[in-house]
Amino acid sequence: MSESGGSNSAADVAARAAEAYEALGGLAETVEDEWQYVTDLVDAYLPSIRGLVGADPGRALAADVIAAVDEAICEIALITDPHKAIDWLSTFPHLVALALGGDVDRRAGAADGAVGDLDTADLHTTEPDGDSPFRLLRGGR
Repeated sequence: MSESGGSNSAADVAARAAEAYEALGGLAETVEDEWQYVTDLVDAYLPSIRGLVGADPGRALAADVIAAVDEAICEIALITDPHKAIDWLSTFPHLVALALGGDVDRRAGAADGAVGDLDTADLHTTEPDGDSPFRLLRGGR
């Protein structure tokens, strides 16, 4: 069990992240002018978050991985402004994927090279950005 009281299996951690993401999407949907954009983001990323369990959904995760995902969940749970929730809809899935070692830009269950509904290919570079705040999540690389 993790400190948050949840299980340490990949399936349980991904399920907690997906549940938190759905709640974040619900808050963001209250911005009427952005409803379609929010719906598109949630539809694109929610299956991918659930798909981060990998081939062995029952595998135990390291304590630091569980802590990273649970901390991200706690962080988005603090959001009360629907506009800020919209900002986090595209950030949170990537944080979870970094922690779990997956890729949320690929549709869950899609063949290698298949990209999800969002065109994010132009966001990826072959070299890591040394100024990126995600550098630490990548192990300082």
